[in-house]
This record gives sequence, C-alpha cells and structure tokens, in this order.
Amino acid sequence: MKNKIKFITLIFLFVGIKTAFGQKLNNSPYTRFGLGEIAQPTSATYFGMSNTAVALSEFNHVNISNPASYSGLLKYKPIFDVGIYGKIQTLKTENSSSNQSTFALRNFTLGLPIGTKTGVAFGLMPYSTVGYDINSYSVNEGDSVRYNYEGQGGINKVFLGAGREIINKGDSLRISAGANFSYLFGTIDNSRAVIFSDATFFNTRVNDFKTINGLNLDLGLQYSQQFDNNIKLQAGINYTVNNQINVTTDNFAYNFQYSTFNVIETAKDTLEVNEGQKGKISLPSGIKIGTALTFNKKLTVALQYEQQNWSNYSEIFNGENLTPPGLIKSTRFALGLSYTPTLMKDWNSKSRSIFQKSTYRAGLRNGTTNIAVNGEKINDYGISFGISIPLLSSRSFSSVDLGLDLGRLGTTENNLIEDNYFKVYLGFSLAPSNYDRWFRKRKYD
Repeated sequence: MKNKIKFITLIFLFVGIKTAFGQKLNNSPYTRFGLGEIAQPTSATYFGMSNTAVALSEFNHVNISNPASYSGLLKYKPIFDVGIYGKIQTLKTENSSSNQSTFALRNFTLGLPIGTKTGVAFGLMPYSTVGYDINSYSVNEGDSVRYNYEGQGGINKVFLGAGREIINKGDSLRISAGANFSYLFGTIDNSRAVIFSDATFFNTRVNDFKTINGLNLDLGLQYSQQFDNNIKLQAGINYTVNNQINVTTDNFAYNFQYSTFNVIETAKDTLEVNEGQKGKISLPSGIKIGTALTFNKKLTVALQYEQQNWSNYSEIFNGENLTPPGLIKSTRFALGLSYTPTLMKDWNSKSRSIFQKSTYRAGLRNGTTNIAVNGEKINDYGISFGISIPLLSSRSFSSVDLGLDLGRLGTTENNLIEDNYFKVYLGFSLAPSNYDRWFRKRKYD
C-alpha cells in the first residue's frame, strides 16, 4: 500500500508540474496587467460555495484557504486532493463576441495529521495565470494598421503548511493557528506588435519575457465554539505577508515581415536587446476574514470579506521603477451555504440514498478586481453551486467534489470587454478506509 501511495503521488506531481508549465490556463484580456489573474487558493470542495472557507475546518477535506484548518485532520486519516478545472468564456465588445475555453489540472494537495493537535499539508497550484490575444485597428495614411497584444504563462505555487491547536476545551472552544510557506515560480511572456496591411512595410514587435521566483508567507488563525447541541460558531482570518520576489527579464525588439500567407514572421532588423536584467517585485499584503454558523451539524452559513492592495505592487530594475499602471486595491464579499441531509454517523442506514448522504453547496460573490482600465474599475460577480458525493464503496470519507460557477467580469461600456464565463471544478478527496494503514507503523506483520 505504501508503494502504491508513493507511486500515485509521484504521478500527480509529474502531471501537475507538466500541466502548470505546458498549458494555457486563461483566455482573459484582463490578464494583461501585472502578474495576470490572481487565482483563488481553493479546491473543488469549497469552489461551490464561492470559496467562503477561511473560517471552516473539516476533517474530511483539506482547506488550503487557511493553514490553521490543518489541525482538524484526524489522526491516521491523511487526505489526498486533486482537482481538474475548466473555463468556458464569451468575450464581448459593443460590436463583436468570441468564445474561448481552457481545461487543465488545477491543484493537488496532501494533508497529513501529526498526532491529535497538529496537521501539515503540501501541494501545487497556480498563483496567477496569463492568457490574452487582443487586436485593435486604425488607419494611418490610408493603410490599415493592426495593434496586437499577446501574453501567456503564469506563476505557480508550491506550498508547505502546518496548523496546530493552541487551545482545546473539547467541543466548547477551540483555537488554532497555522502558516503556509510558499515558493512562487514561473514565466510570463508578453508581446506587442504594430502590423501593417501593406506587405512592403516593416512590422515591429517587442517581446518581454519575465522569469519569476521567490518565497511567500500566509498566516492563519481559527476560532470555533459550540454553544449547544444545535449551533456552532466558527471564525477565521488569513493574512498574506507583503514581501519581495526575484524577477529576471529579457526584452527583444525587432522589425519583421510576414511570409507564407501572413503566418510566418521573417525578422529583418534587431532594434533593441536587453538580456538578463535582474530586479525585484514587491507583492502586497492581503487579508481574508470570515465567519460561519452551523445548525444541527447539517446547515452551514458562511460570510467572507477579503482585500489586497495591489496599488502597492512594484517592479524595480536597477533602481528604476517599471511598475505597470492600472493596479488598484481588490476587494471581495461572498456568502456561502452548505447542507448535508444525513450525517456521517447515519451513513450505514440502507434507507438513505447516496444523494441524502451528499453535501450540497451554493454561494454568491461580488467584488472589484485588482485592475482599472481607463480609470474604470473592473468588477467581478457571480453565483456558484457544488456537491460532494461520498465514495461509500471505499468505506472511508473519500468523495467526488464538483463545483460550478457562473460569473461576469468587466463591461462593454467605455470600449471595454465583458467576460461572461462558466467555470467547472472537478475534484477527488481520497482518504484511507478503516482497514487501510496509511503512514501507520504496524506492530505485527
């Protein structure tokens, strides 16, 4: 069994890293700014309730929104979580629209309980994603000119975290603290070009290639109190520490002409080359605050607020500030619900169907992203749904988790682009049964 687990873990590690580097994870024009679209640290489990998870701690799921939650993992019951993410988009302007889609492995996480009060977790997921291809047109002295902006890549995050109970008075009062140490790495390739319809003119392209790496730190705190047999109050806070990470950039500007049906670029003149410029990126601090009420151990209502001031973001090269414009403070409000008709202790009842033993989730959210275009803030709002179906045949609390999200980003007003999207997140939370012995030393062989 140990060899089997090691093999499965290595397979997902290889596939996850390959996917993170090899696939386009976004198709939004708004990823052109800064480091791109900042990904929510979530799994398929909490995706269906708009990721209102900073206050929650569950023994059968790994909650990466707050490292303090790792202390709630049960002894001898590690959790392996893997998720596949898809996004279908309709990008609209006042005069046109286009459809885009992306699908990729999103995350994998392993949560390990250490004794009865401590838990650790590690995994891989995206920190940000970049993917856009924008064209605008004008006429210059009778010739049509196309301005093209393209970008791809993103930042990945490998993390190792730990959480521990610091106060435990049974079910009446529990307080936990935790931390996630993350290593950020990845590349972002941005280019812009001026292309003439007259093939005798030279076109111009500028490529900007960034390689980024560095450490990041999140601190978490959770509070849980049972008032009676029917009501439990939970609260949580997660704070992202502001810090600096390393960046190396290569710039290449050149003139070119198209050949072979305007597909292949043929370089003519090199205008400028700057290789290996080293600098620092300053990431802003951020905070998430949430609370949740659980009634009769079945219905949970959660509220969450978060913000991160991206106007404090900066890129410094050799003492020169090259920070891109348009970054502002992001905010987000969310409401989440989850409901389990049948508690786990009653799952042995043959009169209860699999759907009565599943957990259902829903959520609403509204917020302002970290970018402003032409002075106008870009808002993001949507609604989500989810379900966790237990794998009863495994005789454990393993589950299949599905999250769906419908949302709108931006607007068609003021010559902007409206991004209407549908996201789907399919995850698997795998845990040992009562007969398995993961990471447990046997007294008898």
